[in-house]
Amino acid sequence: MSLPKPVFKEKAEKISVLYRNYFFMFFILLFFCSLFVFQNAIASSAGFKESITQKVGYAHLQQAANFSQAQAAFENQDYVYSARLLSPLTISGHVQAQYLLATQYDLGLGVKRNENLSFHWYKKAAEAGIGIAQHNLAVAYAQGNGVDADLTKAIAWWERAANAGNTDSQYNLGIIYAAGRDSVKPDMEKALKWWRMAAISGDPAAQFNLGAIYANGIGLSSRTCEASRWWKKSAANGFAQAEMALAVLQTKSDYASCR
Repeated sequence: MSLPKPVFKEKAEKISVLYRNYFFMFFILLFFCSLFVFQNAIASSAGFKESITQKVGYAHLQQAANFSQAQAAFENQDYVYSARLLSPLTISGHVQAQYLLATQYDLGLGVKRNENLSFHWYKKAAEAGIGIAQHNLAVAYAQGNGVDADLTKAIAWWERAANAGNTDSQYNLGIIYAAGRDSVKPDMEKALKWWRMAAISGDPAAQFNLGAIYANGIGLSSRTCEASRWWKKSAANGFAQAEMALAVLQTKSDYASCR
């Protein structure tokens, strides 16, 4: 907003800078408030397909055929039939079936929602190395779903999944270390590490948070061009907040050097 008389030009510039500073303070407050929301355990088709590509030996050809039928039923949203086929497979130790049945109990798909059974089968699949099961098990520990809440165990499982490339786990670890929780103290270096891993893998929320760290100089000096780079990636991936943040960033005096 400019004032009509030239004599007020200096005052107007000061007011403009003051408003921008207040906006950034308000923006970063909203940023930290958003850090307390965990990623939910979701049975996405992409995550499921990733988990079933792992090579696991089948005890019998019939077992493989039954799982194939269960998988097809799940993808066709015939959850009652898929649960009926999965149940005996889980008991016999079929790890992909354990993960899939855990998902059904977790979300109440074709079965009555049961956090205890969901936790039980997620744990079995996680211990066998299914990455998305490890992530969902960590969520269960963090939120106390089917088990006493235990952030230490949640972090341990998130780290296992994150190191194997699970972006949701990388993102959640960034949240934990950015805001701190329970006995975990804020550690922006660790938050930066995990969000950077998720951002490089294309996670738009991690890209946005990484940009916020650079824009506001949280734990390091402000780096407008780095913030711009990550917010542009986030916006290109459909994260609306990144577009709003970029509009504000473009009012900063040092933004011109980023073009």
